[in-house]
Amino acid sequence: MLLCMNISETQPVYLWFDMEFTDLDPSRARILQVAALLTDAALQPLDETDRGLNFHVYLDPDAPVSEWVQENLAPLLQMCRTPQAVQPGAVEIMLTRYVDRLVGPAAEDIKARPAMAGNSVHSDWRLASIHYPALIDRLHYRLFDVSTLKQEWEGWWQQGEADKESAEWVQRNLPFEVPVIEGAVHDAYYDVLASIAELNFYRSQLKLAATAET
Repeated sequence: MLLCMNISETQPVYLWFDMEFTDLDPSRARILQVAALLTDAALQPLDETDRGLNFHVYLDPDAPVSEWVQENLAPLLQMCRTPQAVQPGAVEIMLTRYVDRLVGPAAEDIKARPAMAGNSVHSDWRLASIHYPALIDRLHYRLFDVSTLKQEWEGWWQQGEADKESAEWVQRNLPFEVPVIEGAVHDAYYDVLASIAELNFYRSQLKLAATAET
């Protein structure tokens, strides 16, 4: 079932987005993995049969890679150097087609477009603006950064910890059913699911706190 939505500021749509890349310096970084999932404001996928995009991006064998990535993301690098990896030039087309399929062509009013969401999502937005400008032109000018809520939560509320490195915790706090793979930290798709689970956790805890005060 395909679902095409009319978006408004009162009914936001989020493009949950994460990337893994070769270097923290955006002038040198090459994309290794891209994951994206569109949800409504209730954090439900726009298409109930859809679990978003998740693909490895082809990397030339001689492309420079930071020492940290070589040490910590070796399996990902290996995947990116296989014929199964998506060619870099196809990534932006796949992303924009995915957004268009579920929310329709770009709304003339930029405020009615999906907002990119995730943890420290400004880093992903900056790289996407370099590598995938057509996607950025398709989105809202605002970002929804769950890390902002994390800072407030850890500094003020401290009513339980968001354990994103635990697949069990992520699975338990996701508002929809989808398998979560253990040990997949530093995986773009896992990070997308973990960000959604984290926001859902904060929302549920704040609702409990508000109920307790009334």
